[in-house]
Amino acid sequence: MPTARERVTSILYVEDEAEPRELIGNLLSEEHPHIRIIIAADGAEGLALFKEHRPQVVVTDIRMPVMDGLTMAAHIREMDQEVDLIAVSAYSDTSFLVRAIELGFSNYVFKPVNFSKLLTALTRIIKVRELKHRFSEQNERLRQSEQRLQATFDQAAVGVGHVALDGTFLRINDKYCDIAGCSSGTAPATIYDFTHPDDLPACRSHHELLLAGEKRSYSLEKRYVHDGVVVWASLTVSMVQDHAGKDTFMVAIVDDITERKLLEGRIADLNRALSARAEELESANRDLTAFNYTVAHDLRQPLNLISGYCQAVSMTCGKAVNEECREFLQKAYEGTVKMNKLVTALLEFAEMAHVEPKRESVDLSREAEEIAAELARSEPQRQARFVIAPGLSAQGDGQLLRAVLANLLGNAWKYTAQRDETAIEFGSSVHEGKVVFYVRDNGIGFDAEQTKEIFVPFRRLPGAQRRGGFGIGLATVERIIKRHGGEVWAEGEPDKGATFYFSLP
Repeated sequence: MPTARERVTSILYVEDEAEPRELIGNLLSEEHPHIRIIIAADGAEGLALFKEHRPQVVVTDIRMPVMDGLTMAAHIREMDQEVDLIAVSAYSDTSFLVRAIELGFSNYVFKPVNFSKLLTALTRIIKVRELKHRFSEQNERLRQSEQRLQATFDQAAVGVGHVALDGTFLRINDKYCDIAGCSSGTAPATIYDFTHPDDLPACRSHHELLLAGEKRSYSLEKRYVHDGVVVWASLTVSMVQDHAGKDTFMVAIVDDITERKLLEGRIADLNRALSARAEELESANRDLTAFNYTVAHDLRQPLNLISGYCQAVSMTCGKAVNEECREFLQKAYEGTVKMNKLVTALLEFAEMAHVEPKRESVDLSREAEEIAAELARSEPQRQARFVIAPGLSAQGDGQLLRAVLANLLGNAWKYTAQRDETAIEFGSSVHEGKVVFYVRDNGIGFDAEQTKEIFVPFRRLPGAQRRGGFGIGLATVERIIKRHGGEVWAEGEPDKGATFYFSLP
């Protein structure tokens, strides 16, 4: 390989005769304006200028005073083995020529100087140096590229191997050995080594398709087994071709996916467990639904019987019994009516768990106005003020959302009964970037600590027993809103009223 050489940027011309020195110097400057021409009158001056400027080419006369050209050339050669030397002289003694060859003179131009020949010699040297310089730069780039490639190969986070067409490894990095479960000293010889026996047929089949040209690459998940340890890996093998399109070798890239496989196994186990649990819950729900209807039917039958007898006794024997007995009959009858309502409420609450909400545009403001009017008509003696925000609508099941408003407004109506003036408001606001609806009242309120109890079925706040109801109205609200994919919550203070919020997607 040729040694790296610099481009020609300066030429030293040494000539003791003034006239040719000036003439040749000027001609060289004109011919090569981009190259600096350095002029010296003898060998000693030439040597000093060489030490100072380090030109790449020296053109020198041989016989000169103070120091001749060969002596100067010998000193220069000791300092720079790569400098190009050209002799310009009428001196043609054999011993001189041998000495010039020993010193590495590449060209000899006889005097009187033929400038064309000198220029040809210089041009050839300049071109050769330029080619060698480019070749050196290219080699350096290739060396750096190979160095980067080797570093990438060695330090890659995945296993990388170059594989011959017969499946044997040409080179392999340490990561590949780690994944295969072996050390670099016991590295796999072929792409099949350490492969789990059950995975070998698929590996060989893909390899054959690659060699047949039916595919350019393949990927598969396989297992490596070494010393009883199983490692899951994702393997990708690609064919590499030369410039003529001929298959030369393959690149194999392998990544350890053992942890992912373990997680997939755990997820599959969890999914199976969840599926079994879901089936159990579905079965339990079916049983519960059947139980609810059975209980409702079995409860209603004796209730209807008791209710009927109470009415019959009251109608047929009303005048024969005293006032106290008639009062007992009335309370028994009212108890059956209340029990019937409770059974109905329980059935409706249970059904909410199975109803799939429809999606339609619901005018919430209109529904709220109708419910408010019904509440006002139910107790016309009360001083009540309803504030219903206009134009509020949402996407959801119209019948279910009406039930939400009926329960919230009815709850507010119930807990404001002791106020001199009832104030109930239905409106909307923005909470955490989302539109939420609310029902606000000036009723008895509740403690912040009781917030979690409000939506629990049959869990009633202190004092609620005096106001009727069964404790499932707000639980029904929560179930409906959650079935819609929304949220519901409440805020309140004792004796300062309460606000119930709900959001819908």
